[in-house]
Amino acid sequence: MLLRSCPARHTPARFRRFPTATLCLVAVLGVLSPVAAQTVGTVTARPAESQASFEEAKLLYDGGQYAAAERAFDRFLDEYPRDARAPEALFFQAESALATDDDRGAAALFGRFERQYPSHPYASRARLALGRYYYARGDDDRAEVALAAAADAPGPADDRAEAAYLLGLVHRRQDRPDAALAAFERASVDDTPSAPLALYAAGSVYVDRSDWTRAADAFGALAQRYPRSAEDTRAGLALAEALIRSGRLADGAREAERRRGSLTGEEAARGALLAGETWVRLGDDRADAALADVPSDSRYARRAALARGRVASARGDFGAALTLYQIARAGVSDRAEVDAVAHEAAYYEGIAAKALGQLGYAEDRWTEASTRRPGGAYVEASLLELGLLRYERRQYDAAARAFDRLLTDHPRGPYAGEAARMLGEAYAASGQTDRAREAFRRAEALGTATAETRAEVAFQDAYARFVAGQYAEAVPALLAVVDGDPSGPRAGEALFWAGESAFQAREYARAETILRDLLRRYPDHPRSDAARYVIAWTFYQRGQTANAADAFERFLSAYTRSGELVPYYADALLRLGDLYTVLGRYEDARLVFGRVAAATPDRQGGDYALFQTAQVLGREGRTDDALRTYDRLLVEYPESERYAQALLAQGALYSARGQDSLAVAAYERILRERPQRGAAALLGVGDVLMNQERYPLAEAAYRRVFERYPSSPLTVDAFSGLADALDAQGRGGEIDQAYAEVDRALRGGDERGRLRFARARLALTSGQDSLAISLLEQVLSAAPSADLEQDALLAIGGAYAATGRPADAALALRRLLTRYPDGPLADEGSLRLAEALLAGGDAEGARVAASALRQRGAADPEQVADAYALEALALQDLGRADDATRLLRELVSRYPTTAAARAALSDRPDLAQPLPAPDSEGDNAP
Repeated sequence: MLLRSCPARHTPARFRRFPTATLCLVAVLGVLSPVAAQTVGTVTARPAESQASFEEAKLLYDGGQYAAAERAFDRFLDEYPRDARAPEALFFQAESALATDDDRGAAALFGRFERQYPSHPYASRARLALGRYYYARGDDDRAEVALAAAADAPGPADDRAEAAYLLGLVHRRQDRPDAALAAFERASVDDTPSAPLALYAAGSVYVDRSDWTRAADAFGALAQRYPRSAEDTRAGLALAEALIRSGRLADGAREAERRRGSLTGEEAARGALLAGETWVRLGDDRADAALADVPSDSRYARRAALARGRVASARGDFGAALTLYQIARAGVSDRAEVDAVAHEAAYYEGIAAKALGQLGYAEDRWTEASTRRPGGAYVEASLLELGLLRYERRQYDAAARAFDRLLTDHPRGPYAGEAARMLGEAYAASGQTDRAREAFRRAEALGTATAETRAEVAFQDAYARFVAGQYAEAVPALLAVVDGDPSGPRAGEALFWAGESAFQAREYARAETILRDLLRRYPDHPRSDAARYVIAWTFYQRGQTANAADAFERFLSAYTRSGELVPYYADALLRLGDLYTVLGRYEDARLVFGRVAAATPDRQGGDYALFQTAQVLGREGRTDDALRTYDRLLVEYPESERYAQALLAQGALYSARGQDSLAVAAYERILRERPQRGAAALLGVGDVLMNQERYPLAEAAYRRVFERYPSSPLTVDAFSGLADALDAQGRGGEIDQAYAEVDRALRGGDERGRLRFARARLALTSGQDSLAISLLEQVLSAAPSADLEQDALLAIGGAYAATGRPADAALALRRLLTRYPDGPLADEGSLRLAEALLAGGDAEGARVAASALRQRGAADPEQVADAYALEALALQDLGRADDATRLLRELVSRYPTTAAARAALSDRPDLAQPLPAPDSEGDNAP
């Protein structure tokens, strides 16, 4: 056969020549087949002459003189058309024509052979040669007919297989992949020279169709049946790639490793990369070794660096990973549009940078990955990470832009649902509740919403009430989210914000209950630290100092830093120090304050801790240490808002020691360096002058407060000082005139209410109870702030009691306790209520009020002791003397250092006897 074997690809090839030895064998076979010869002709009448003529032509053919051979065979056929060797002569004439590039003539001769001698042993070769000719010329229709006939006709298996293979190539060129695959399968059944070609071609078709499973089968059969064939060598890493793409990762990696030893140059580097990348996906330790074999100057080096970066990330070595990702981006990162490797590397580089705390760098990388390769595989993931990072950094508007772009450009992508949810979160965090709800509904419209998303909408609707300050409505709405899906992703979050809403609504007991439920049901929730923190604050706000201290101690011991968005730890230390101060645990307070500066990277709260430490030292009588601590604050925190407070405190300490000049110097420093705090400084100057009995100068200082700071809330305090200065000068009659002047200077609202409250206090101290009550009633009728209302209710309750109006006193005090049950004045209000009820003859009511305070405890031990004493008095009035005695003994036993205990012992020394054993009901309380 003189036609070249056709390659597996579409490009047709020229014919190849058969070796002379093969042609001689053909000739011999023709001579040795008399039976076949008889079927196509008879021996000529001149056998010697015809034999000589045939051998002459054959010698020319064997000698490579194809043109002469073609003419000689043609003469032979003209002279001896019926000779038994006529079929062979015609076949060799066609071969000779083909050898002289007379393709058309050869095709005509082969066609004539097929028509005249269809059953001759050479017939299949003639058909195959004809099919080759038409295929090489691109005449696919005729090639298909000829090759199909050659493949179906009886004949040698090699010829039929080659015809089927070439037929497959024709079908592939006709874009008929199914027909091509059927032909290739037929060609690969027997072990013929065409079988490896057909297997390779079939694998190539499957690759074109992305049918990786069948591609792996074809290339696998090629590797198994013909492991050292040219086609198997040519396939190279095709089997490994097909296995990997079909999901057989381990088999693909092993195949790539097997092939690597037989590959050289860039193909060897590609094999190492393919194996290494696949081992990375499998989490196999062999990845690093394979990737290390990719030379640094290879075109695959950047991809190898990318894969090695992922290996480093997987083992937590983010520093090494960052370096490798930078190598993967090298050389292309400055282009307007980066390639796929740099695009992927930028995404993973952002992941590593974030893990290292390099948040700005991470944001830059994700911005690059999301903008500099449109349509890239990591655009969506980068946008999501970019949005999440900005959200965590409280850049809510920027976060919303990233999430919105992801949703707009990729509404059906795998991250659309999360982006829609986080877009709502970002809007909610920035107070855009309407947009938040729209974002969650948008997720539903896009078809990315789930039951969780719908629950998220309900959560956001409820959370919007919290953001809007509608705390009373937020509590039940958030609790409904929890009840609707207790195991849902937002249940714990909703429970936390329900507790926070209750806290903001000043429902401290309810807040505590809700947050304890959170800790019980979701102990590992990310908000658990925040919940413990708020619980401690509920005690703090209720004035339960000891309980608050215990709660902050528990928070600090359990803190896991799960709520980094708020500096809980440092703030808890500050609150605990404050509580220790109130409890008189001064050394503990100083130790706690000393831990604050190191609790946050930027020493947040350090100035307050220094200030409070100085305050504690002042309470301990260590004035010099306190002054030095204030000086330290002034030096270390010159921009602190505590700066002026420290100077004020120094002035007060100097004044208390009689160092008036130093005190005035501190106040004047405030006027120079912090003029916005000048009202407080002028008050301090006035107080120093009052202590020096320089009343006219003190009066002038107080009046300067009105003149220079007319809108300052300290004008009320200045009025009190001014009243004292006028009274000291025997000018008390001018107090009302001064009051009128200050009243005119104030803008109104709470400032004016505070002024009236200050005037009422002056009236109470001077015995002007009726005036005081009138002023306090004006305060209460003007819708005061919560703090002012509590002060006024407690004061008017005392004024009513002092003027013999216990019923009115009880009404005012009950209003205080009803509106502010957990307020800072609740304990004092309970005591005053018990006193008013007792004075009004309601001993049982007094007992209940005092007992409630005694049993729940109070921030101040003195108040608890007073509650014991009042309850004992009420019991005495009720005729329950024994119960009163038992209660007084309990008072003396539990609170021996309080004023109430000392007074009780003074009246009744017998109370010092030990308490009797508890009765069968287990309690000494009545």
